[in-house]
Amino acid sequence: MKKNISLYVSGLFTLAALFSACKKNAPDQFLKDNITIIGKVPVIATFTVAPPQTTNVASGTPVKLDLRYWSDDEINLINLRATVGTGAQALVSTTPYKKAYSSVSRTDSLLLSYPVPSGLATGTSIAMEVEVVNKNTLTKKLVLTLKVQ
Repeated sequence: MKKNISLYVSGLFTLAALFSACKKNAPDQFLKDNITIIGKVPVIATFTVAPPQTTNVASGTPVKLDLRYWSDDEINLINLRATVGTGAQALVSTTPYKKAYSSVSRTDSLLLSYPVPSGLATGTSIAMEVEVVNKNTLTKKLVLTLKVQ
């Protein structure tokens, strides 16, 4: 009987020693060892046509576009591209970042101008794409569609 109890106790100590010897890694240790943090992505709050204009535009007239955005990391530049109808996308403008904080919207604001090409048929759609590029190379894009009247 003493022998059985001592075998039982020694077996428990052996199991306890085995379980305590196993080192567990943190669940996210693999991620910590295998990723590099670049930074944060910029945020586009709104991208609209500045009032009193609407998304219905006349051929050959300029359109003011209102961009509201921010980023926790430094912003490098803002690109504006246009795709007229089924044509190829074209770069309209590249604007270097200038701080323009609006306390009303709590964002940076930028007014961009786009000259609508003349001679477009009624109903032609123009896809305006804005891209905010951070200095860490992370970007955010948003598309606004205009319709020629």
